[in-house]
Amino acid sequence: MSLHIEMIPEAEAEMKRACRRDRLASVAVSLTSCFLGGLALYLTVKLFESPESATFQPYVPVQEALPPTPQPRVKEVHAQLSGASPNIAPDIAVAFTAGPVSLPVVDVPNDSEMFGQGISLGAGFGSGTLGDGIGTGTGGLGTENAGGSTLEGSFYDLKQTAAGASTGMNPGNCKKILQEFVTTGWNKSMLSKYFMAPTKLYTSCFYMPVSKAAEAPYAYKVEDKVQPSMWAAVYRGRVVAPKTGKFRFVGYGDDALVVRFNGKNVFDYGWEHITSGRMMGGQPGNRAELKDDKGEPRKFYKYTKAGHDWNEGAGGMCSGDVFSVEVGKSYPIEVMISEIPGGKFGFVLLIEDVDSPPAQKDGTGSPIFQLFRTNFAEPNVDELYKNMKEPLPGERSEVPYDKDCLIWQSI
Repeated sequence: MSLHIEMIPEAEAEMKRACRRDRLASVAVSLTSCFLGGLALYLTVKLFESPESATFQPYVPVQEALPPTPQPRVKEVHAQLSGASPNIAPDIAVAFTAGPVSLPVVDVPNDSEMFGQGISLGAGFGSGTLGDGIGTGTGGLGTENAGGSTLEGSFYDLKQTAAGASTGMNPGNCKKILQEFVTTGWNKSMLSKYFMAPTKLYTSCFYMPVSKAAEAPYAYKVEDKVQPSMWAAVYRGRVVAPKTGKFRFVGYGDDALVVRFNGKNVFDYGWEHITSGRMMGGQPGNRAELKDDKGEPRKFYKYTKAGHDWNEGAGGMCSGDVFSVEVGKSYPIEVMISEIPGGKFGFVLLIEDVDSPPAQKDGTGSPIFQLFRTNFAEPNVDELYKNMKEPLPGERSEVPYDKDCLIWQSI
């Protein structure tokens, strides 16, 4: 006889629930073990792996933001048994050889250049450097150094054609040609038919004390081809306004100094007034009739050390027209210097900040204006006279200026 035992329904249901719990617990333990194992493996790899070595990425400046760099030039130096030329200030030792020796020209800064003054071999006029890269600058007519913040000058001899033939020019016709040039847009083609010096000069300011007209052909290296009369030098470029406001030029040129700013003639004064064709030197009546673009009489300023010719003969430095600029904006500028009959020569271009009148005054009571300049270089009057080709015996001019000048950077 066999005995059959059957499980009651409640016990069977409890057993099934226990099986399910055990199965779920097993799955949970397995998943937890997998997770912890993976985490342990990850941490082990991160702990013992080698760090990636750092790489150096050099900074390459944008070429367009850099100032123009002049290419090195090679000068040919000939040994001579005679003494050194008085026009060359530095002492240069040259080994005597059977022939010419070609040496590279190396620009070595000196203490005077650090403060914006010094000597240039090219044209014999002062130069200086600027540490932040807006370059060299000069007084006089400029140097051949094109680097930095400067304006480029071209020299024209109206007595010769471009091919070197005589034009039969006379002072009267010369004045008419220059008058047409400055009153009809400063078109380069008007002067292109005349002889142009191959050399270009670069300047950051316009300051030349009283001298002889031969200094210009000498500076542009055409003294053997150009007689010192009926010539013109034209400087061009763009300058950036250092502040927003109103300004006007103040200055004088013998025979002529004319400035075109942002397409408008804003200054014209010298022994000759080119725009009207009338002589101002020795003609106080003509000077009294000069008006600015608002119809107001021109203002004149005399200075203690400016010299008799500039104070009395020309009436002093003259004011130009007021113009407005916006800080950071660039404007085209052109400056023309000219000598017509020959003889004495010189020029000074200052600038007045109309919104901030000058605080300093000369012994004559005239305000001392800023020097118009495109970098930190300053003219050195003593050096300018020392390096002149033919200084005027017993004559000297020195117009003062405020050394705390704004910089109209050239671009």
